Amino acid sequence: MINIVLCSDENYAAYSATVMISSLLNTTSPEKFAFYLLTPGLKIETEKKLKKAIQDYDAQLHIVNVDTSNLNSLNIHLGRFGIGALLRLYMHFYLPEHVEKVIYLDCDLLVLGDLADLWKKNLNGLPVGAVTDLCSPEVFKKRHESYFNSGVLLIDLIKWKKDQIGEKSLSYLNENSKNLKYPDQDALNYILKDKYQPVDLSWNVQPTSYSAYEKNYDYLQKRKDELYQSIKKSNIIHFIGSLKPWHPNCTHPMQELFIDFSKHTPWPIDIKKLRTTLSISEKIRLILKKKKIQRRRKMTEYKKNSIT
Repeated sequence: MINIVLCSDENYAAYSATVMISSLLNTTSPEKFAFYLLTPGLKIETEKKLKKAIQDYDAQLHIVNVDTSNLNSLNIHLGRFGIGALLRLYMHFYLPEHVEKVIYLDCDLLVLGDLADLWKKNLNGLPVGAVTDLCSPEVFKKRHESYFNSGVLLIDLIKWKKDQIGEKSLSYLNENSKNLKYPDQDALNYILKDKYQPVDLSWNVQPTSYSAYEKNYDYLQKRKDELYQSIKKSNIIHFIGSLKPWHPNCTHPMQELFIDFSKHTPWPIDIKKLRTTLSISEKIRLILKKKKIQRRRKMTEYKKNSIT
């Protein structure tokens, strides 16, 4: 089985469904997918809807309730991130013993490639495979290329447990979270410094990818071809930032594709209804950005009619 871990509370359940369904619609072997959704708690009706949606593809979904009392007792400042951001660090306590390898996915993703291909990646004896966090040019130069984005991870769970990566990350967070912008991501980068396997950019295409390619950022010169190919044939789109595809004023070029996939879930998004909530100034802003959005959307070869 291909084991896939997500973390979600009730607020993100609908979007986790879109992540799962998009991965199932873009694989040749959906029956091999076993999802583990770690949660501090979901409504019974939400659980039923999620399980029904996944079962239609002969995939497995295990909803795992996580006791967050230990996490709440820690002195961790999460900022705009909720307690759900820390659940991945505890995954090894809640997954079955037979699960020795997992793909971790955030809930603000769209999967366009076959996760079976990511599953086959060689970790070369390292505990984690991840994609470089592109961030802004200024921040990138401070962090350097070894800093990765934690939204998509390929994890050797045996090494993860042996090296106590989750426990060490939580300990680091407990002592340093006031000074961290991205709590769990910063902690994982500190613990795994130079101990992770780089994965190509197409498995975590970030909003910065578009501007980095168009503006020819000097810090990505040696990876420009890889950057272009990652946009052209994106395997995973990551909607990093405060504006998500379910927000009416989102300007991400792949927003409408995310919405198209949401229609295959129990929580379809109506983009027309969504945009009726926009103010006049926000509508004007979207109109002014329309050409750039369309130009960037055309850079990706994935077509709407690819959704079956």
